[in-house]
Amino acid sequence: MPDSFPTLSVAPTGGNSQQSYDEVPYESHPFSQTHPSRMFTIATLFGMRPAPVQRCRVLELGCSTGGNLLPMADYLPDSEFVGVDYSSKQIGIAQEMTANLGLKNVIFKHASILDVDAAYGTFDYIIVHGVYSWVPANVQAKIMDICSELLNPNGVAYISYNTFPGWHMRAMVRDMMRYHASRFTTPKDRIQQARALLDFLAREVKQEGPYQMLLRAEVESLRTQADYYLYHEHLEEENSPIYFHEFAERASKKRLRYLGEARIATMVTGNFGADVEKTLRMLATDNIQAEQYMDFLRNRMFRESLLVHERIQPNWSIAPDSVKALHIASPARLTLPEGVVEPDMLGTTELTYRGPSGMTVNTQAPLLKATMAIMHNAFPATVPFDLLRRQAREMIGGDANDATKAAEDTKMIAVGLLNCYMSSDVIEFHGMPVSFTKTVSAKPIAMPIARLMTTRTGQMPNRRHEVVRLDELDTQLVPLLDGAHDRTMLLDKMTELGVKGVITVNRDGNPLTDKTEVRQALDSILDRRLANLARMAILIG
Repeated sequence: MPDSFPTLSVAPTGGNSQQSYDEVPYESHPFSQTHPSRMFTIATLFGMRPAPVQRCRVLELGCSTGGNLLPMADYLPDSEFVGVDYSSKQIGIAQEMTANLGLKNVIFKHASILDVDAAYGTFDYIIVHGVYSWVPANVQAKIMDICSELLNPNGVAYISYNTFPGWHMRAMVRDMMRYHASRFTTPKDRIQQARALLDFLAREVKQEGPYQMLLRAEVESLRTQADYYLYHEHLEEENSPIYFHEFAERASKKRLRYLGEARIATMVTGNFGADVEKTLRMLATDNIQAEQYMDFLRNRMFRESLLVHERIQPNWSIAPDSVKALHIASPARLTLPEGVVEPDMLGTTELTYRGPSGMTVNTQAPLLKATMAIMHNAFPATVPFDLLRRQAREMIGGDANDATKAAEDTKMIAVGLLNCYMSSDVIEFHGMPVSFTKTVSAKPIAMPIARLMTTRTGQMPNRRHEVVRLDELDTQLVPLLDGAHDRTMLLDKMTELGVKGVITVNRDGNPLTDKTEVRQALDSILDRRLANLARMAILIG
């Protein structure tokens, strides 16, 4: 046996127990695509009138330790949240954090999905993330029942699941890892051995071809994934991928209709190119077939689908006016040609804007240039559509109150934003305002949930419902941002931590231990760190 496989004498485990999530807790954090704001946005674009995010009722099945629901409850005090999970350990952690935060609008229940019934009430939004493919068929059916029976008339349900055809190849790797890991008892040993087997196969399979490429791709993918992910994704007894058309059929049998995807750009056939779009129109007679053919093209492994009641008739053509109900943001940066210092905002010179992934959009229209500039200045906060329109018109000149001009401007901006949103990451749509303070106050205050999560995990949620990963200095700084510490007090506390070695303070690559030197080094970077935390959208005062 190779050195990478420690020799252990154990009996086969026979698979994971129902307490596997107690043994290996799943890291719980915000998933921006599950937020009611995202569901509101997609539903609004497709012609629905969903419940306002600021006053809604939300159910999450498989809520883990509450890392997804708690930031929502913290930011939306007039909404109600219910989380259900079968792991008593994870629910206990969620309940403890709820008490620490003093939140009264969220309840976490230790229960089986099979026991969820009408006593829970009805909901505007239902979240089922990382559950559907990993539970038995009877629980999958119950999830559909819950969505059908407990979803309000204009409600939206989010369900994520593994899909074929992509999972056909991945399932082969999963089967091999499970076969080998089944001989070991503890989760730690099973995880270690699964990784060792995959490393061994990728290294020793010499014949070049698809099999070797698959093994190497999986090694690289799993190398960056945490142990809890590998354990629950690849070593659990249950993991049942499904073709999209089968998922849609199951939903239909429960009087539910497919609305769309949480990541709407994946639905746009035009993103494949004109020739592919033309062929898809010939092959597919409806949206369900079109989505299935796109899965074939992508070799798709994972979906995040939204469901509504069957009486809802989505308008997938999207009317530009639907954008008027939304809040807009843009992470894009203006890229100027070499040698150009000032952009031509009022002329017809074409300007280019680059999103986080490197995708770009171009425009010659002064109104759209002004729109991009306003969003850039506000980011990472959002701007309501009508305010964005008014400010853009005022920036280039003209009466923002002129009804005729306002209608023209609305159409141009809405169409421009929609085109970018559907094909790139240059534009973001939100169903509610994203607000925070971008200025560091005399006694800065970070979100309570951010302070709490930082002390527990070294990472935190922000106002945009994103995960922010911190270095050791910020991990110690964020919990101090409670409104009781001014700059001098923060510097005193951080210096003390530096002298004690809790944080490492370097100068020219060398650790400092002298108190005066540590304080001087921290003094030189503290303002930059605080300003950076403000840009992360976690400061509320």
